[in-house]
Amino acid sequence: MNIANSFFIGALSYPERRALIFNDSTYTYAQMNTIIGSASGYLSSLGVVRGDRVALYMANRPEWIMFYYAVARMGATAVCVPGAYRKEEMVGLVNDSRSSILVTSRELAAEIPPCPAIPSVKKVIVVDDEGFQSIVRGEKMFPSVDGRTSGDDVGAILYTGGTTGVPKGAMLTHRSLVTSAQNIAYLERQTPEDVGLCFMPLNHVFAQCHIMNSFFYSCATLVLFESFDMERILGAVAQHRVTRFYAVPTIYIRFLNDPASRERLRSLKYVFSAATSMPAEIVRQWLDAFGLPINEAYGMTETASCVTFNHLFRHKIGSIGTPAGIVEVRLVDGDDNDVGEGERGEIVIRGPNVMKGYFDRPEETAVALRTGWLHSGDVGVFDDEGYLYIVDRLKDVIITGGENVFPKEVEDVLYEHEAVSECAVVGLPHPEYGEAVTAFVTLKEGRRVDDAALIAFCKSRLARYKVPKKVRFVAELPKTPAGKILRRELKKMGTA
Repeated sequence: MNIANSFFIGALSYPERRALIFNDSTYTYAQMNTIIGSASGYLSSLGVVRGDRVALYMANRPEWIMFYYAVARMGATAVCVPGAYRKEEMVGLVNDSRSSILVTSRELAAEIPPCPAIPSVKKVIVVDDEGFQSIVRGEKMFPSVDGRTSGDDVGAILYTGGTTGVPKGAMLTHRSLVTSAQNIAYLERQTPEDVGLCFMPLNHVFAQCHIMNSFFYSCATLVLFESFDMERILGAVAQHRVTRFYAVPTIYIRFLNDPASRERLRSLKYVFSAATSMPAEIVRQWLDAFGLPINEAYGMTETASCVTFNHLFRHKIGSIGTPAGIVEVRLVDGDDNDVGEGERGEIVIRGPNVMKGYFDRPEETAVALRTGWLHSGDVGVFDDEGYLYIVDRLKDVIITGGENVFPKEVEDVLYEHEAVSECAVVGLPHPEYGEAVTAFVTLKEGRRVDDAALIAFCKSRLARYKVPKKVRFVAELPKTPAGKILRRELKKMGTA
């Protein structure tokens, strides 16, 4: 079992069908299969063997996909580092994963530190360089390497976090990845004739597992973008007659606010939203305007995406659907006992899509997978027909524009500023992004700094989506008698 087998099948069954479109470049399934095979041989020539970890640090581009599947094919593990990360953030993940190879692009090469800062890395590959581009062009080929993987081998490590905000590497096995791709392809009724569009970052579970893996599993065509550009996206939908569209709620709101988009999105037959809750009112407005429901599901990094799916044949607005395929879902109380019908409980999950554990974190793995079920940290309730609804989150994670932001990451940066005495970061409601990263700050006596300066300070050290949209200065932060900051009180202050 290997997630890269999609390209063996594609090359055998649909060799001339377009697999990937990126800007002016198009790759068929036969071409992609050949490139991926040669790339696996190239990695082998560098000393990569089964079980090694290869870090991918790039923005969306064809080479990201080529290396992801090449690494999987040879039995190694792709470590997915966000291309939006700055040097310190990237180094943290590369060192945590102990990756032996780091794959990047010229635009990010300046973020790569000297070797002593990333001691496990034996070689840095820059995909724009002539060496790898000669493989893509078919001028220099390496014999493909078959890693002989089993379903329990780790195909990819995607980083996530918890209430502590410390990133953890979720180990997704080939069984996890293939199960998820199969579930999504079946539930969404994907076919080889479909054309889908992806502008979400490929390091994220939504783009990687829900979109990329399922499309190639279905031998369909994927149109890839570096990021979201509304005019270019609308043009591509019309040019390539895109049938399936995937985005976060923010994007659907932008389209609704642009009446001209209705005509340009006419080819769409299916639309899907994930990464953060979609307001029911937006679903209703979209249905009125475009004649299509916005489909939703529930998933997380630790489950390779799909856990539940809101069905095509009986779609309930506001629900995240029913368990997908053979995935099991329960709601439990604080003692891991099932809650009664109609009662709220933590969502726990069991199935072949669930991660193997967190890389090199046995204690946190034991907590997350206790009693044999993955504990999500999300609170839900089932209705009388078995449809699940999300009603709350146990975690402090902020979801802004579909991206996860962990308060501690931002707070750690703010604390580096000489004027900051104390700080706390929370998510406040925002009409477009879902939540806005908001920092509450107290200043050291005699120090002065304004909100623009603190925001600029964060921009130089954090990915753009993590930077606070607002900074509020307060005399003191609300705390418990034990000194713990009361985030719920800050949220009340922010919305008062």
